[in-house]
Amino acid sequence: MKKTFKPLLATLVAVSAAMGANTAMAHGSHDNQRIVSAGNGVTEIIYALGAGDQVIAVDQTSTWPMEVNQLPRLGYHKQLSAEGILALEPTLLIGTEDMGPTSTLTQLKSAGVAVEALPLEHTADSIEQQIKSLAGILGKEEQGEALWDDIEDSLDEAQAMAAAYQQQHEKNVPVLFVLTMGGRSPTIAGSGTAANAIIGLAGGYNPAAEQFKGYKALSNEAMLLLAPEVIIFPGSTSNPDMTPAKLLEQMPILKQTPAGQNGRVVAIDGNMLLGGLGPRTGDVALSLAKSFYSDQGNPSSNES
Repeated sequence: MKKTFKPLLATLVAVSAAMGANTAMAHGSHDNQRIVSAGNGVTEIIYALGAGDQVIAVDQTSTWPMEVNQLPRLGYHKQLSAEGILALEPTLLIGTEDMGPTSTLTQLKSAGVAVEALPLEHTADSIEQQIKSLAGILGKEEQGEALWDDIEDSLDEAQAMAAAYQQQHEKNVPVLFVLTMGGRSPTIAGSGTAANAIIGLAGGYNPAAEQFKGYKALSNEAMLLLAPEVIIFPGSTSNPDMTPAKLLEQMPILKQTPAGQNGRVVAIDGNMLLGGLGPRTGDVALSLAKSFYSDQGNPSSNES
């Protein structure tokens, strides 16, 4: 079957994996590394590849799988402390290119710790590249191929559902992601965000992406004009106190949108959007696609 998501950067993936493998061999065998993982997506990939036993610490965003919650946490992946990391005597720090600060990474390299910063783009190709790069670093190439195949199959199925709906209705379902955590004022995800990416991978259409980049607070009038038919928000394990009912209570204007009127408000694990999209992306995208295109008119529950 022809895949929807063919790798566009196959050469770069192969080079990245080879460089990672060389780094691993330079700092010990594949099986006895002491890894600090910075970024939830990276951490999830390491565990999905079967190398979780080599992880000795993680950053604050890493919450899945549940085993990582027993490990030491070393702060937010963009604000890592060299002293805290070095105290654990790691051989390798793995994260995405947005981890830092630069001074910490420089200090770690000077102390002999290998540092791997993987490219971070919110695309299917980026997920594939991260998986295959990490598979090369960890000596798990076969597992990496199998993992990506599973994710790609789910993404293809989600896109097929969207294509069938679009052919019948001549549109995709408009979806908004509402970020509301930690008592902050709610904001809406625009282009260039992981939330916008997951909407697209699930076959949805984010009308806010055409208007702004990043996250932005919107007026009631703007929310009504966007007319979302589905609303996604961070809930589940990442924000357990927030439910669809509480979100509508906090933002009454949402009750006047098609999504609010039809009870189509869906929670996903917000942590999966931090530090790069990971192995759960396929399952989450497919689950969201089903809520977009199969369960219309029915209230949706948490997706993770």
